Amino acid sequence: MRTFVSINIEDRELIKKIKDVAHEVRNDEYGINLTKDENLHFTLKFLGEINEKEKEEIINNLSKISLKSFSIRLKGLGVFPDLNYIRIIWIGAESQELMQLAEEVDKNTIKIKSNEKFVPHLTIARVKAVRDKEGLRERIIKFSKIDLGSYIVDKFYLMESKLLPEGPIYEPLKVFNLV
Repeated sequence: MRTFVSINIEDRELIKKIKDVAHEVRNDEYGINLTKDENLHFTLKFLGEINEKEKEEIINNLSKISLKSFSIRLKGLGVFPDLNYIRIIWIGAESQELMQLAEEVDKNTIKIKSNEKFVPHLTIARVKAVRDKEGLRERIIKFSKIDLGSYIVDKFYLMESKLLPEGPIYEPLKVFNLV
């Protein structure tokens, strides 16, 4: 099964704010796919393909994390890889505790190596094709300093990702509550 560890966005009001920004940035571009409401999340670590035994070991290890609930500030709009070749549009997050949680997740899944440095981001859209690249760049720059407010993180998830032709479906395998 294909897996990752995440913080899922479940606040309906915040999801609406995120979607409003995503729709404005997309404008009338047909080649930009917005992330479904139920798929909005911060990936703490992508684990990839694991078997049942590895899943149980990961659940056991992640259960040892005992951090307090914390607040993250959703702030700033950015892109991967860069403004000249936009493939992912994301909203950033500011929180030292978020970085600490990502570090703890990494330590507790040490057998699964990740070459990527943790960059806290919430993917709001994936770009396939754009008719007006300059217009898209301008809209992204316009929202680059956006502040969507705070979100209380009181749990994180081990998720399974099923890739389907109509888009990914994410299903929680285990919820880990913060203290």
